[in-house]
Amino acid sequence: MHQKKKLAIIIEVDSFIGDIFQHLSKTYEVMAIQPKTFKEIETAVEWADIVWFEFCNELFVHAINQNIKRRGKRVIARWHRFEIVESNFPDRIDFGAIDDLILVSHDMLRVLKLRAPQVTQKTRTHVVWNGLNLDKFKPIPSLDKKKIAWAAKPFMRKNQPLFLQIMHSLVKRDPSYTLHVAGEQEEYVMMPYLKRTTEKLGLTRNVFFHGWQRNMPAFLADKGVILSTSVHESFGYNIAEAMAVGALPVIHDYPGAEEFWPDEIRFSSVDEAVEKIITGQTHQWTQYVHEKFPLAKQLRELDVVMGDRVAEAPKTLNWASLEQQAGSNMKRPVPLWLAQRPGPAQQAPQPAPIPQAISVQQVREAMPVVEVAMQPMQPMQQPYPTQPQPIPAPSVERLAPVTPLEQPMRRSEAAPSFDSTGYWEGRYRNGGNSGAGSYDVLAKYKGQFLNSLARKKGLKSFAEMGSGDGNQLKYFSFDRYTGFDVSKTVIERTMMMYRDKPNYNFVWLGDQSLDWEMHEDAYDCALSLDVLYHLVDDNIYVNYLDQLFSLPQRYVIIYASNFDGPDIRGASHVRHRKFTTDIANRFPQWSLLKLVENPYKFKESTEADFAIYSRDEFENALDLNELDAIR
Repeated sequence: MHQKKKLAIIIEVDSFIGDIFQHLSKTYEVMAIQPKTFKEIETAVEWADIVWFEFCNELFVHAINQNIKRRGKRVIARWHRFEIVESNFPDRIDFGAIDDLILVSHDMLRVLKLRAPQVTQKTRTHVVWNGLNLDKFKPIPSLDKKKIAWAAKPFMRKNQPLFLQIMHSLVKRDPSYTLHVAGEQEEYVMMPYLKRTTEKLGLTRNVFFHGWQRNMPAFLADKGVILSTSVHESFGYNIAEAMAVGALPVIHDYPGAEEFWPDEIRFSSVDEAVEKIITGQTHQWTQYVHEKFPLAKQLRELDVVMGDRVAEAPKTLNWASLEQQAGSNMKRPVPLWLAQRPGPAQQAPQPAPIPQAISVQQVREAMPVVEVAMQPMQPMQQPYPTQPQPIPAPSVERLAPVTPLEQPMRRSEAAPSFDSTGYWEGRYRNGGNSGAGSYDVLAKYKGQFLNSLARKKGLKSFAEMGSGDGNQLKYFSFDRYTGFDVSKTVIERTMMMYRDKPNYNFVWLGDQSLDWEMHEDAYDCALSLDVLYHLVDDNIYVNYLDQLFSLPQRYVIIYASNFDGPDIRGASHVRHRKFTTDIANRFPQWSLLKLVENPYKFKESTEADFAIYSRDEFENALDLNELDAIR
């Protein structure tokens, strides 16, 4: 039997690699990591035949300049825009240590040659255009051409002032046009400028700033025009995606734009932009995208690059040893579709602190369900296990094959079978509430605690996993809040309760259209209050933790009991867990900043304490000592 070559993909930004990963996994045994230490890269290099560097950073420059080609490894790098235009990497990297350099446009190759004139003499260069997975972007018939969308990250090169000048001229000709701006703007310069200029130009009824959008497909679903004002792009995925669903693209003629976008949709002046918006039609560029940017074309061209040469296979790596070597401080784990499970393990299963669970939803966006090797899902594993957690897995497991579900738990006692989703849905549907912990003295205590922490750390946005019946939320003073729950009934109820709070959102975890990527790293703080000891099933518990730690940028706050054992009162929906041990094993990049003992523990009907986790391992916890005095 032919043994697959081993391909390690070293990732700085994972936004554009998912479809490529899926495709290459059919030919190679693929492992992908998002490293924060050079040791992690070394470990992956030791394992691999081929090493692919996706984007570039300081670690990658150092690793490539070690000339790992001499160790019999084939080295591939794919650069997009930042590396070529905004960094000094072209001046510092040894292009002779790269076998194949893939660029996403001929214009990017042109600029790179200006900065590194000898690049094509030192390495093979390839231009492979980005491809669009058109199965994910179907034409939408009900687009409103009078609604214009502008969506981008808050970079100055996105040229935000230009869209106001375009709207000022457009509204003079037809005041029924509106512009809808998605994406946070820089807080102290750009946003004040945009608001001030909007008022000065009399556009307050025509230009709307929607801020960061959790569900971009829903935001774009009725917009008939996609406006791009950028002064520079390497491609512009948002343009191609909008064209695929039928929106009329109107694109600022940045350097290199002619490589991708026809003259008919590019503009250089405000008057040109206005004319193209008024005279253009929706759905007229859909076929263009199908012809120019199909994913299949990109993958075929990458196959040609990958087929040039394959290095000899190195010695087999001991995966158990790999787990011991690969201590990680990654800012965030790699999506589970990057933790592809190889073929059947050749060694006997080893006990793990927490088994790794894979769900259909986690890989739905990246690969067809029929191609996923996974254990059968039990009915009770929905919705927590079936919602996406594109990025949470322990660092060592990101470097090793995914642990099979049948691997034993750390604990000796067997977890009882319990349908927690069905329990809570039935409880709320029958008029029940979230329990004593969400009411009266305990609710007030948690409210005072979290409000004080929010003020102390300047936290604005919160996500709560297991938001419950909404009574606890009455005691919180948060600027922005999103509650997630397994019960559709309680989500509908809380949406009505807080309908007058536009910054409060509620999400049913069973919604099959839920896009988890919109929520990852999107909040200052994630909350888990009186939930962990209700997650009786091990797989649901694991997936819940993974989702919880994928949400915030800064803190995770857990309020739960912290010991192993059944409920002393015999409740079937309660199982206590030593969660601090599990989190230390699974999320080493998160530090337990402070453990606060609950002053009402055992006095009221609770065994829960507060645990505060931080991504900053050097953060000083002394300023949190005042939390101990809250009653």
